[in-house]
Amino acid sequence: MAVLLGLRGLTKSFSGVRVLSAVDLDIRAGEIHALIGQNGSGKSTLIKLLSGYHAPDRGSVVLRSADIPMPMRPGEASRLGLHFLHQDVGVVGSMTVLENLRAGRYRTTALGRVDWPKERRAARAALAALRLDIDPDARVRDVPAAERALLGFARAIQDLDHTRGDVLVLDEPTAFLPGPSVSMLFAAMRDIARRGSAVIFVSHRLDEIMEIADRVSVLRDGHLVQTVATAETSARQLVAAMLGRELGTLYPVRGTARGRRVLGAEFLSGRMVHDVSFDVHEGEILGLTGLLGMGHDEVPYLLFGAARAAQGSVQVGDRTITGLTPARAIGAGIALLPADRQRHSGIPNATVLENVAISDGGRFMRGCRLRHRAERGAVQRVLDMLDVRPADPDRPLRTLSGGNQQKALLGKWLRTDPAVILLHEPTQGVDIGSRRQLLQKIADIAAAGTAVVIASAEYEELAHLCHRVLIFRRGAIAAELTGAALTEAGITEQCYLA
Repeated sequence: MAVLLGLRGLTKSFSGVRVLSAVDLDIRAGEIHALIGQNGSGKSTLIKLLSGYHAPDRGSVVLRSADIPMPMRPGEASRLGLHFLHQDVGVVGSMTVLENLRAGRYRTTALGRVDWPKERRAARAALAALRLDIDPDARVRDVPAAERALLGFARAIQDLDHTRGDVLVLDEPTAFLPGPSVSMLFAAMRDIARRGSAVIFVSHRLDEIMEIADRVSVLRDGHLVQTVATAETSARQLVAAMLGRELGTLYPVRGTARGRRVLGAEFLSGRMVHDVSFDVHEGEILGLTGLLGMGHDEVPYLLFGAARAAQGSVQVGDRTITGLTPARAIGAGIALLPADRQRHSGIPNATVLENVAISDGGRFMRGCRLRHRAERGAVQRVLDMLDVRPADPDRPLRTLSGGNQQKALLGKWLRTDPAVILLHEPTQGVDIGSRRQLLQKIADIAAAGTAVVIASAEYEELAHLCHRVLIFRRGAIAAELTGAALTEAGITEQCYLA
């Protein structure tokens, strides 16, 4: 197959630190090419070089045998045939579907007016490519979440020119998609490749890569260490290439839950769940899961008071917490690590020290003075304990990779010594190495006596880590799995039962 896109010796450093080193890579016409690596391996930098956001220190990019001038001007990448869909798809809820799809692409009449009939046809064609039956005039905020997540993809693919052979770069496109939407996305990706263009697929999900990719390239510490046909490798071999060593066992040994009840929820109801009751015990890891929209992911926020409960009560030990708010939950020994690191869990522009210390900053006050040295020492110990890299308290949180941000934010709550810790998708968007560390730390937290509640759609993780898993359907607990029944297949079966 002909080479559509060639990277030749791409090199990039920031503040004297080499983040991408002499990368040579060919992307062929008609292929889906996966790009993988741990957080901090250089994937994001490579994508930003391709999009023109950064200019390389050295190296070149060749598209259809022609050198691309670097850095590119705004909009130049799309004009040349490089199209991008980032994790934040950037759809605007207050605008219509048509406006989100066609903004910046409007066709006008001879009088300079927007040709709305043609625009509606173009929008319907973009939606039809993904088999989406959505009214182009509907407000995006009124579109179901699963379909809304695909609108960014529909917008990206409508500009592809398959005759010349374009390249579509997808950065973690499945991170927030339910299973049926992933299948629709994969079908569209295969169609793009079949028509002569190419897809670069960036993902942490090795099972998806093994299913969809023709070839896969592995980045490690800024170096391209391997490009291999997917049919000639395995997920375990790819992990070894990412880490530079054999992974060993991903999941920690499951401990034995202790007996004392620590957390109780009685007849808890919110926007999606209703009349939910359950207990969590000291040292137990309880999983909550279900398909998208079934309510399991609302429960941690109700327990923490971050979402208002319509009814029900929460007990910690023998104490019932009334008028539940985050401040009262923290006071009772409950901690919450939300899934959205950028908006709800951390403060991206604040330093790592500020993010970690914020949970109990009052501990370091003496009168009206803050004991800076004591605070810094305590935060440094947390960073070292959780292997946060780099372990620099003064770095802005946003400059850390996703996995290291998550470790730092988990450390923020561990400093409060919680009786209960609530985790929502704790390994979402985290590389395989950090994922292993986080899972082991969660097991260690439970072994020390803390009650852990994990709301997640990662069935395999729940099956290996949890003592019990509650399955949610239509806002209620439909099944409880434990013991021999607690397997990935068992969870999947219960989630998809009608």
